[in-house]
This record gives sequence, structure tokens and C-alpha cells, in this order.
Amino acid sequence: MLECNDSEKKQRIAIRISAMNILAGREHSVFELEQKLKRKYIQQDACTNNDALISKVMERLIADDLVDDERFTECFIRSRINKGSGPVKIRHELSERGISREISNEYMDDSYAFWKQHIIAVREKRFGVQYPKDYKQQAKQSRFLYQRGFSGEFIR
Repeated sequence: MLECNDSEKKQRIAIRISAMNILAGREHSVFELEQKLKRKYIQQDACTNNDALISKVMERLIADDLVDDERFTECFIRSRINKGSGPVKIRHELSERGISREISNEYMDDSYAFWKQHIIAVREKRFGVQYPKDYKQQAKQSRFLYQRGFSGEFIR
């Protein structure tokens, strides 16, 4: 029985080290980090319950403020805006990463003026300041902006 406890402690340390290595690269949401750890530590032996160990490690990382959904959300939104993404795409990507709608709403700037200015900047960076002269060019630019995550309201 002592052998299982020792093995469990070593496994918990290994999981925490893996989590720290993952977090060294960039911010992660709680859900995202937990999924990565679960993929890495599939049930390896009979003595350890890796799901329980991962949960304990995640609780400790949250308590130590090493992983935080709000901090992740703020960094993620800023990063996606800098890449030229629109609000629809950003919200979708946040939900894929386990961020609640409340947290994403808190950090997303929903002002019409901000997104209007952003869509103009994204379009001009790609196509220049000249507006499209024909329907074909207009459709091409609309598809580009739609794929970037802007709603039809902003594109029009």
C-alpha cells in the first residue's frame, strides 16, 4: 500500500511539472490545460487514478493563481484582435476553450464604434483604402471579413 502512495506522489509531481511546462509557453484556460494533461496522462497503472490527480493538481494551480480563466480571456481577446479576428470568431474560440459566456462578455468590447473601426482597419490592411468597384470584388471582401469572424451587420 505504501508503494501506491509513493507512486501517486511522484505522478502528481510529474503532472504539475507538465502543467508548468505547458503554461511556460502561453496562457491556457483551465479547461484547455486540463484536457492537455488528460491526453498526456491516460490511465497508466492500477495504483494511480490520474483523473483525480489531475483534478488535485488543477485545484492547486488555480489556488496558486498560475492558471486563471479571466487572465487567459483578456490575453486571448487582445491576441485575436491584433490578428484581425472579429467578435463572432473570438467568442466562438473562447467557448471552445471552456470560457463561460459571462467571462467572455465581461472582457469583450461590444461597442459598435470599436468594431466598426476594427473592421475598417482589417479590410484596409488586406485590400487597401479603395472600396470595391464591382460586385465580384465586394463579394470577395465580404467573404474575407466573414471568415475573420465579423457579422453581416458590420460587413454591410
